Amino acid sequence: MVTIRDQLQTYRSALAEAQAKGDQAIARKIDQQIRELEEFQQRHPEEAEAPSPFEVFCDLNPSDINCRVYDD
Repeated sequence: MVTIRDQLQTYRSALAEAQAKGDQAIARKIDQQIRELEEFQQRHPEEAEAPSPFEVFCDLNPSDINCRVYDD
């Protein structure tokens, strides 16, 4: 089980590596993932297991067509 803390550390390491290489596009994407995961963590402080990027996206964008859940 990967925790949110572990995932954030992984992202931060990848961000530092991208910045060291001068790859600004990747650095911006990773920075965005860090901010979104931190926001997810603030909204769900009881969660310990790291969510998938799709779960984070749907948590932040519940009305997106890809995130809708239909009850039958």
